[in-house]
Amino acid sequence: MSFRTLSTFGFAVIAAIGACGAALADEDTSGTTSSGKDKIEVSGNGHQRSFACDGRRAIIEGTDNVITFTGVCSGLEISGTGNSVTIALVPKAPLSVEGVNNSVRWQSSAEPRKNVSGVNNRIVKIRP
Repeated sequence: MSFRTLSTFGFAVIAAIGACGAALADEDTSGTTSSGKDKIEVSGNGHQRSFACDGRRAIIEGTDNVITFTGVCSGLEISGTGNSVTIALVPKAPLSVEGVNNSVRWQSSAEPRKNVSGVNNRIVKIRP
């Protein structure tokens, strides 16, 4: 098998793994991201990413992640320190934030069900 054929095959395998929702590591970060049919998970430190939510639940665990969700999410759970998230939520979605210095900018047609614990966490509604 030539290098060109192997490269094409390798790309197809990587694309298939990503499409199946397997955990993938970002460059210049520690931790992983994964997405499946029901949820998107980000764990680790220093991720700067955008995800299409498509009605899934978003879960972020770690430090100094900057995450933007497009579309509408069914809920958000954050634990850690210094995370910054921008998200649109379904009406009355659960929004849980635990930790220190996390920032959530959210929008929805109805107030989310908030559960916030920790120090210096900011939850701010943004206009569409």
